[in-house]
Amino acid sequence: MTDTIDVSVQETEVKIDLKKDERFHMYPKDRIYALVVTSAIVGAGVGFYDGIKLASLRYLIENGHRLPTTVGGWYFYHKKKNYVMLVSGVKSGAYSSLKYSAVIGCFFGLEYLLDWSRNSIDFINTTCAAAVLTSTYVATHQLSARQSKKLIFRGTAMGLGLGLMQDFLISQRRGRIWYLEKLGFNSQPKLQA
Repeated sequence: MTDTIDVSVQETEVKIDLKKDERFHMYPKDRIYALVVTSAIVGAGVGFYDGIKLASLRYLIENGHRLPTTVGGWYFYHKKKNYVMLVSGVKSGAYSSLKYSAVIGCFFGLEYLLDWSRNSIDFINTTCAAAVLTSTYVATHQLSARQSKKLIFRGTAMGLGLGLMQDFLISQRRGRIWYLEKLGFNSQPKLQA
């Protein structure tokens, strides 16, 4: 007679979150692509609106001395005005879309480059990327010393805020933040026996 022991092993499904240490819970390529596309859409909307408003005022100024006097004249005045506004809005929207997406792409690309070179994802890289980008803007637009100082300070402060917010989101996902671990706030979950 053989003695058999039935051993049933309960399988537990372990899910490992590979993106818990990433910014915005996305891999860099996906994150940069998503942010560039989103900023392009926002830039197109803002540029289209600004282009339409500016074209409307410009058309009124250019034709203010010869406003129509008949109903048919007003019809064609507004028809031409709407066409001019639409063309100007599309041009301005395309320009703003490219401008917004280029700036956002440069910012988050530089942030990723700093993450990769330091081999650490933290607020320091975001702050440095913001400081470099605002300094480049100041240098290319030849602002006064006072304006330059204010813009660089505000841009760097916004980068610091964004970096700390990203670190907070990573820590809430139980991701690894080196300075929180140094301070004794262990963000890694403890294994239970």
